[in-house]
Amino acid sequence: MSAVIIIESIIIAVLAITLAVFIVLFIRRDRALRKYLFHTQPIAYNNNDADVKLIMALKSKMADERLFTDSTLTLDKVAKLLGTNRSTLSKAINSGLGVNFSTFLNSYRIKEAIRLLGENSAQSYKMESIGQMCGFNSRQAFHRAFKNETGMNMRQYAKKVSASNSANPA
Repeated sequence: MSAVIIIESIIIAVLAITLAVFIVLFIRRDRALRKYLFHTQPIAYNNNDADVKLIMALKSKMADERLFTDSTLTLDKVAKLLGTNRSTLSKAINSGLGVNFSTFLNSYRIKEAIRLLGENSAQSYKMESIGQMCGFNSRQAFHRAFKNETGMNMRQYAKKVSASNSANPA
């Protein structure tokens, strides 16, 4: 009888440890994914109200109208859409977000690429076509921006997501 209790205790302990490992892996994957998908540049509060409103309008247009998918998007086009000039918009982005327009735009494009990579349907796309769908004109620009944003190349990231998904099936 005591041998059965010991075996049951061991099985329960192994199951508890396995569950704990899966929970930790899931939390890490979830945090990493959230970091890449929802990381936004904070608005510096030492800016004037006009700059803050301009940045908020810019972020709203980027998200709602998905401007970032336009491969011909320029600072001039965005400034015109927002009813301002290139210089004012550039200054607001640089001082308010601490990045230039190109980096700001690429962060939206890379977030979209990461979202697409997370979908099962993305397995049917070539890596370069994901870049084009997100607004990049060239493969090199896409790969460089992806590495700058995530710290790894796209294939490494895809393998990491794939490994996380197989370890933590939804």
